[in-house]
Amino acid sequence: MANQSLENIRKDRLDKLEKLKLLGVNPYPSKYSRPRVPIAMTRDQMGREVSAVGRLWSLREHGNIVFADLKDSSGKIQLFFQRNNLKDSFGILKALDAGDFIGVSGTVIKTDAGETTIDVTSFEVLGKSLRPMPNSWEGLKDTEIRYRKRYLDMNINPEVYQRFLRRSRFWDAHREFFKKNGFVEINIPVLEQIPGGGDAKPFVTHMDAIDQDFYLRISQELYLKRLIGGGYEKVYEIGPRFRNEGLSDEHLPEHIAMECYWAYADWKDGMKFIHDMFDFVIKVVYGDKKVFDIRGFKVDFGKEWELIDFGQVMKKKYDLDVYNTPLSKLVEALSQQRILFEPNINVPRAVDLLWKNIRKDIAGPAWLINHPKFLSPLQKPNIANPDMVERIQWIVAGSELGNGWSEVNDPIDQFERFSEQQRLRDAGDQEAQWLDTDYVEMLEYGMPPTFGWGSSERVFWFLENVSAREGVPFPQLRSEVNTKAKQDFSQKMVIVIDQDLPSWQVMNTSGHLAAFLGNKMKAPFDTGKFFLTKDEVPLPRNSQYAVITLSAKKVELKKLLADVQKSGLLYLAYIPEMMQTTDDKKLENIVKLKDLDDIEVVGVSIFGPVEKVEQLTSKFTLWGGGK
Repeated sequence: MANQSLENIRKDRLDKLEKLKLLGVNPYPSKYSRPRVPIAMTRDQMGREVSAVGRLWSLREHGNIVFADLKDSSGKIQLFFQRNNLKDSFGILKALDAGDFIGVSGTVIKTDAGETTIDVTSFEVLGKSLRPMPNSWEGLKDTEIRYRKRYLDMNINPEVYQRFLRRSRFWDAHREFFKKNGFVEINIPVLEQIPGGGDAKPFVTHMDAIDQDFYLRISQELYLKRLIGGGYEKVYEIGPRFRNEGLSDEHLPEHIAMECYWAYADWKDGMKFIHDMFDFVIKVVYGDKKVFDIRGFKVDFGKEWELIDFGQVMKKKYDLDVYNTPLSKLVEALSQQRILFEPNINVPRAVDLLWKNIRKDIAGPAWLINHPKFLSPLQKPNIANPDMVERIQWIVAGSELGNGWSEVNDPIDQFERFSEQQRLRDAGDQEAQWLDTDYVEMLEYGMPPTFGWGSSERVFWFLENVSAREGVPFPQLRSEVNTKAKQDFSQKMVIVIDQDLPSWQVMNTSGHLAAFLGNKMKAPFDTGKFFLTKDEVPLPRNSQYAVITLSAKKVELKKLLADVQKSGLLYLAYIPEMMQTTDDKKLENIVKLKDLDDIEVVGVSIFGPVEKVEQLTSKFTLWGGGK
């Protein structure tokens, strides 16, 4: 079977499906008819009758006996089918394959080889598979196939299967910790009229019912703080967040995030609380493990977490006072460090890039404190220095894995910060925050001092030391539809140009002839929208048809044009006047004053069946020399 095509294997299994139906077997029943136990528990029932369900993982036929492996979420056990025990139902096994789901009943025995086995006395088909599972020894080696068909990946690779159980425990542990500390989870909107609470580009959608655009949330912050304003003192939510930004090993446009808000607490209270929370989460998910290999760093969560002062570390690295430095000095520092930046960069973006240049070498775990106010539009100023804010960032393995802060509850201060962010946005900074007057109005009714924290499943990806897409069950990938169209090799485009034209006119003529003809084609111009690089960057596809450029003498071009006009093929003739003006009115007046014999032709393009096009153009030479 290893050498059979998928098409043949599927056909064989469809035949077996029909055989089951003819035998009166329902291949897709609603449930198993008997009470059953997890396979892991059957191993402790030696000599007793048990029932179990699962997927057949292999079938090994030896005449009147068949051995198989049955696997469920708890483990795997060997099955022993005997014709003497099963009588007529033994023949049904001929219609089964590895990958099928069955339920079995029988006695737990130990074989001569010492293998714990169920000696099957009855079985039921629970789901007939039509495609074969990948070879468990070979595995799934192609990363993209693993991502696209993650359900196969989970079956074949135990580590992948276990990872997503740990991911579930990771969020369960958060909820358990919050519950122990008196927090309540309240779900808040995913669709927002004004996206706020983060520096990110949002996804846009439209609600037909009220004919208005909405944004998928980039943060849970502002609605959770509205709950604080509504009288709740400890709230959180764990749920999806959307940021219309690039894919990378650390970022996904859609991911699970958590934010929590604690009334009457400040950033120092929060720093201890979050430290305790992650100690608890790591203990629940990973047991006594303290040292993790993450992105090339050895990170010890059992040691004291380092405290890093933003101003001091920037002063030491760049000799800059980041709280009071002109943009020109920041740009100079970026240039000296050879850090790439946009031409229209502003002070917050420049300082952020300089900090990230330092952050990339910090193993952590560490807390970053004393951020500049202009980097934190929603955080409370430091009483000792109003240019700083009461904010913490959790740094692990060269990245920021969480943000905490004392919230601004002064509505006037908040409005001024929002307004500055809006000015940056109006100046072209698409990641600057929006002015949310409704949120400011909530503050005017009053909100108590509050600590807020936000982190995401990136923490889990780091603890697992996997990429973002490896760390989620079903990562977003470009649609496979892009690559489905079959390429058409039966047609081609040929461009024939006057061999005596100057170089710039050759380029002009060739470009116009190809562009015009491509636009006029009724046949699909390409086989898809793009090609993909290894790192999933799209490169737009070119024409699916061969495009050949040939050279000819002027007199040959006139003859070619006459022949093409008789052929019925799609064509375009290019004249010198088309290089002098793009005004169709002027060209119309020029052409109508001349007979065809009087018009100079500098290029002809032709599209059609390869054989017909070559009959017209085979005598011309390839541009630049040679046939």
